[in-house]
Amino acid sequence: MTRPDLPEELEVYIDSLDEQGRVTYVSGYFDYRKNRLKFGAIGMEGYGGPNISATLSEETLTELRLLGLDDIAIDELITAIQRKIMEGQAHILVQHEQPKAQDDQGINKPS
Repeated sequence: MTRPDLPEELEVYIDSLDEQGRVTYVSGYFDYRKNRLKFGAIGMEGYGGPNISATLSEETLTELRLLGLDDIAIDELITAIQRKIMEGQAHILVQHEQPKAQDDQGINKPS
């Protein structure tokens, strides 16, 4: 059994990661059919390997329905978002903060 191809018109972007132990809270957006829509997700480390569960807000679901997607198509889109993240095809836009320089006494210096 082969997996279905991912939609070519779907691009996924992660702009926030909040790691808390074995769980990572993710937020971002996806471009689909020339629309930019937000999503949230929870990534979990488990015994069977990592898993991701993406969710869409009511606002995003409404936008997708206006694009003509039914519940089955929306579920397939959520699965495609999750696959893009798990398969390394999402664009990571998270900015990592640079550690602040400290003087000899451990006091942070202004940047």
